Amino acid sequence: MLRSGKVVWSLLVAMLILVIIGPALQADPGAVTIYQVDDQQTVDAGYGTSFQWVVYNNGSDPQLITVELDTALPSRLTYLLEPTYVVVEPGEGQDVFLNITASRDMYTVSLTLQMQFNVTDMITEQVIGESHSVVLDAHSFYGDLDRENKVLGIWDNFLPAPLDGNWGAFSVSILIWVGIAYLIMKGLGPALHSMTRKTSSQWDDVIIEVIKHPLFLLVLVFGMISSLEILELDPGLVADLELAYLLTLVVIGALLAYRLLVKLVVGYGRARSKNTSSDLDDAMVNAVEMIGKIIIPVAAIFIMAGILGMDLGGAILGLGFLGIIIGYALQPTLGNFFSGLQLMIDRPFKVGDRVPLENGHTAEVRKIGMRITTLHDLDTSEDIIVPNSLIENQTIINMNAPDVRYKVNVKVRVGDFENAGRIEELMMEASRRTSQILQGDNAPVVRVSEIKDGRMLLTIFIWVDTVFNRHIARTEYRTNLYKVFNENGVEFALPRKMVWLNRE
Repeated sequence: MLRSGKVVWSLLVAMLILVIIGPALQADPGAVTIYQVDDQQTVDAGYGTSFQWVVYNNGSDPQLITVELDTALPSRLTYLLEPTYVVVEPGEGQDVFLNITASRDMYTVSLTLQMQFNVTDMITEQVIGESHSVVLDAHSFYGDLDRENKVLGIWDNFLPAPLDGNWGAFSVSILIWVGIAYLIMKGLGPALHSMTRKTSSQWDDVIIEVIKHPLFLLVLVFGMISSLEILELDPGLVADLELAYLLTLVVIGALLAYRLLVKLVVGYGRARSKNTSSDLDDAMVNAVEMIGKIIIPVAAIFIMAGILGMDLGGAILGLGFLGIIIGYALQPTLGNFFSGLQLMIDRPFKVGDRVPLENGHTAEVRKIGMRITTLHDLDTSEDIIVPNSLIENQTIINMNAPDVRYKVNVKVRVGDFENAGRIEELMMEASRRTSQILQGDNAPVVRVSEIKDGRMLLTIFIWVDTVFNRHIARTEYRTNLYKVFNENGVEFALPRKMVWLNRE
């Protein structure tokens, strides 16, 4: 009886154990399959790459997948896991990505990365782990040639002790590069002269002057950076120096562009503008010079920011907002600038032309600038500085256009008893005695303008040979008319009024 009781209790305990562990025995942790798509990837400095895995749930329970990177990355590498955790339903799959980005100053290195996948059955809560290894090859922006202890990074060190090491090869390489740069700078001029000796142009000398110093710096800096790989330096330091080399290239390029602009483009433009009478050439040269001095440094800054991996979106937005503020603040100046450019294009007048002033004086155009125009008041001998926007927004009268001839009139009053035809002939005679008055097709015309109060008003319309003689022509004509009237017994009429006296 005791024995059968023990058997019953054993059966009850076994059944209880089966009830407790039954679900776990039914679970299948191995139902999740993780496929590794990529075993090895390469990332260049300033760029990114990705590793991919596919997690597939072959079982009947939902599975929670958590992902983490177990390998510590250098500070110049950043990573992002997408996603870090995910629930995969039965019969479904999920992509997992490890995105890695290298900074611009990344050095060359090969890394083995360990990825850890933890799979948790969401019914049984059983956890299993799975590890995957991938290889990442990071490359420096500049390059990673095997140049250790090689002269110029090419030939094995053939120097005797104590120069048979890395520093010896480095020192000799630097001296060789300095010599190459010096020979290029000194030999460039004669080489160009030999190619252009049949021309009489001076611009080959200008080109030599412009490029020889930037070219010397370019060769020297390239030689120094390439020689650094001869030494056993820290890869991070070499990457920093290579990045500095790229920034130096941008600075040298900006310097070369600026010198080409000032010495070649602007110099050539000014030389050509001296042979033309147009002010537009000078204005365009000044505009190109001013715009170039702004664009070249700004372009260099943006290129350097791009090399450093900086996000230019916010900077461009900030510059746009700043440009609006500056544009609003400089609205008068910019308005005068564009008005000056418009004056240069439309050319309503040129230097030397004469224009009337609001006060009745006459002014001569002395200078047309990009912001202001200088006028010289011929009546007071004063210079008048006028903003271009004011000139553009008003009616412009050019006394020299369409030609230098100028039409004036002179009024004469004689008694109403005089013969109008005879007075007209005498006025024409006075015009013929005045050398500044044109004859022939441009001969003067006399008209009777008014007869009133015992006087007759005659007006003669005369063409003066040039606008510069208009005052002299009027004065001499009046003098000659007075002589002609005296010779023919004609008097100028005086104002007359009739007065009635009431004697009562």
